Amino acid sequence: MAWLQVLNQMGFLCFNDPMQSELIKDQTLQTLVDFIELQKQLPLSETEFHDCQRRLIDALGCGLAAFHQTASTHARTLAIQEAPSGVCTLIGTQHRTNASMAAFANSMMMRFLDGADTYPGGGGHPSDCWAGLLAVAQQQNQNIGQLFKAAQLAYAVFHNLFVSAQLRNKGVDNAFYVTLGTVTGCALLMGLSPAQTAHAISLAVVPNVSLAVARTGALSMWKAGASANASRNAVFAIQMAAAGIEGPARPFEGQKGLWDLTGPFQLASFDLGPTDLPRMERAHMKQFLCDYHSQTPILAALQLHEQLKGEKIQTIKVHTYAFAHDEVASDPEKWAPRNRETADHSMPWIVAGVLQTGHFGEHLFSEKQLKDPAHLELTLKVEVEEDPSFSLRFPNEVPCHIQLTSISGRQLEARVDLPLGHPNRPMPDSALNQKFIELTQPILGAHAQTVLKSLWAANATLPIDEFLKPLTLPLSTHP
Repeated sequence: MAWLQVLNQMGFLCFNDPMQSELIKDQTLQTLVDFIELQKQLPLSETEFHDCQRRLIDALGCGLAAFHQTASTHARTLAIQEAPSGVCTLIGTQHRTNASMAAFANSMMMRFLDGADTYPGGGGHPSDCWAGLLAVAQQQNQNIGQLFKAAQLAYAVFHNLFVSAQLRNKGVDNAFYVTLGTVTGCALLMGLSPAQTAHAISLAVVPNVSLAVARTGALSMWKAGASANASRNAVFAIQMAAAGIEGPARPFEGQKGLWDLTGPFQLASFDLGPTDLPRMERAHMKQFLCDYHSQTPILAALQLHEQLKGEKIQTIKVHTYAFAHDEVASDPEKWAPRNRETADHSMPWIVAGVLQTGHFGEHLFSEKQLKDPAHLELTLKVEVEEDPSFSLRFPNEVPCHIQLTSISGRQLEARVDLPLGHPNRPMPDSALNQKFIELTQPILGAHAQTVLKSLWAANATLPIDEFLKPLTLPLSTHP
């Protein structure tokens, strides 16, 4: 077997599957495997630990807030049906299931209200990796320190693939980044060998290319379900590789591999300079639970509502950047959304609702509000257009300028360039705590403060099973 070791040292991935008659190099795959091996050896800094705490608390708060949403209930029901026993927690219940179904159900909750962090510009939500990482870490009896090392790895792979491949332009949904980020983080948690890790990545890539139609036009539960399924797929890929199942040797660069679909791309260097912002910190956090590109329009609309002093509106014009216009203000469905999934990705609907009511919240997405004639009428008055100068400044800024004319002819305007949670305007822990309490009190009641304190108190040696115990409250004996 010495020759296999020599080939590995030369950078070739050695697949022992007899169906693979050649040992062929896939540089993209090799780069990922090498990075994972390097990360296993690196310690977690205090700054990295703290940022992981912040991101996980944010994701858990968003997940608990969605506990009673229909999609969350359906996902838990499916998890219990598929695996009625296991070691992995279904967050918010006393139920346990297997790792892949826990990843699916918990991810559905964390993603559904669209409130956790994001890489704007088509990157999607690295926070979607947490559910799969938590499930595998709990299954493997790992501690918080190992979970956070895996999360740092997952965010790094997620971000690198996003900026290097830009798969949205090729029709591939950002849930694919979730699959790749999660499977690499889980490889660390499982302690896989380099060859097993390569197979796990291959088994994550080849069967699981997601279509971007999930986020086009009238949206559905699959807006959240795509990430939930991506989490499950990543966990199953890890389990297959650990069990000895092998994947294609060249999932990225081989004939009929990913490159044949997307075109070639080269991963950026994983080495960051001393002044570069860490990849996890580059993920933008959200003040409001809706699409990221409506964060600054909400803040501008809140200012204008105060200026209006109850006067009716004649016209509304929103100036934004090209990506925002394309993502949340170009489809006709955005002016008459029929469900929350479409409404929370509709800049016209959200701007009109904040101007109408003077605040942002779940009330904007209720069934009653979606049929409200006044809200619909005001939404039709919203005109959204790209400002080329704004497009040049995104994503270093997230500029929005709203101009409106009142029924009496008054000209009002407001402009906001940075939302709270942008890397250039970070969300302080105090604001994160407030967000968590506001989101979880309707679900946890008086326990919300206690749960939050326990999440912050977790140290690196705390087992994941212990960490999750405060989140296994008897909220319901049913899914």
